[in-house]
Amino acid sequence: MLTPLRLLAIAVILVTATLGWFVLGGSVAYRTETSGGDGTQQVSSLWGQPQVQSAPTFTAGTKQLDITSSDIEARFELDQRKKGLLWYATYAVDLEATYGVANDSKEAKVVQMRWLFPTSDGVYDGFAVIAGGQERPVTYMEGGALVDFEIPAGETALIETGYKTQGLDEWRYAPTSGEVGMMQDFSLTMFTDFAEIDFPSDSVSPTEKTEGEEGWQLSWTYESLVSGRPIGLTMPKPLNPGPVASRISFFAPVSLLFYFAAVVLVSTTRGVKLHPMNYAFLAASFFAFHLLFAYLVDHIDIYLAFGIASVVSLALCLGYLRLVVSDKRALFELGVSQFVFLVLFSFSFFFEGLTGLAITIGSVVTLAYFMARTGHLDWEAVFAKGANERRERMMQRVETQSAPTE
Repeated sequence: MLTPLRLLAIAVILVTATLGWFVLGGSVAYRTETSGGDGTQQVSSLWGQPQVQSAPTFTAGTKQLDITSSDIEARFELDQRKKGLLWYATYAVDLEATYGVANDSKEAKVVQMRWLFPTSDGVYDGFAVIAGGQERPVTYMEGGALVDFEIPAGETALIETGYKTQGLDEWRYAPTSGEVGMMQDFSLTMFTDFAEIDFPSDSVSPTEKTEGEEGWQLSWTYESLVSGRPIGLTMPKPLNPGPVASRISFFAPVSLLFYFAAVVLVSTTRGVKLHPMNYAFLAASFFAFHLLFAYLVDHIDIYLAFGIASVVSLALCLGYLRLVVSDKRALFELGVSQFVFLVLFSFSFFFEGLTGLAITIGSVVTLAYFMARTGHLDWEAVFAKGANERRERMMQRVETQSAPTE
């Protein structure tokens, strides 16, 4: 029965478990942070960095020439990598671009193309420049390349270039070198082999999107546009296990509080007697879920780790309750309560952006269930029964102590 002393003991168990979860959550967060820095450096050294490819510049002497047309294709192959407790969205990109440059003067001009690569330490396979149908010699400089070619008077030259490389997380194309500029007869098409697409917040949305069997065809097509914003694509990542495991651990006390409330409710309505030590072992079975999950995600898929931790915790809790509770209906209700308040509550953290709503809905539904189950109870009688039982036990002790000994 409910007594102030039992409630105090349950509160102490809850506080102790909370401290343990905070230590576990902090440990996971620290492991995530420390492995994140090392992982990013390792992945970047192997696969490159987030890439920003700028449009080339064309100059004739001291005059910069406008790009009259741009036809660009970028084909992406996603290859996600996991280091420690974090996933990294690595990708390969095959870039092909054709630019039009016009010579409006009455005499031929020697034009120099200046091409800057996304990063100076990147690897760019197959880079070449073809102008006027002929491959031109390339002079490499730090971070880029220079190519000279001639445009006859009154003609427009088509310059073709491209390469294959690798990057991380994002790819961007900057048509105007970070300043507001004019894009004439501009077309950029991206092809992805993945369905989950997103775009950087400061980028331009595509003018057309076509979903295929394996991915998307994304197009940016403009006849004449003034803009200084880049065009970009953000690569998808699987759910990062480190942040999820730490958030679940930090919110575990709320889960246990709901479960303890359910246990008190069931024990009160079904007449089940539970000692504070029983609550301590139930809290330990909850903690076993979070401890096991936090260290399994280092080595196996996050969903498989969650499933294993859930089964182990449910088996511990229900196996123990079978030894403590003889009422099968109460045992069933306690098992359902653990599944709801441990498994479903924790799984809500897998849905980024919806966790708060899921917890709120669960709390309201739980409150409604508790109110429906306890609306008929006479709480004064419940607490009075507990007080009477305490008085009877005290009287029995007094009688035992005062009884004559032979």
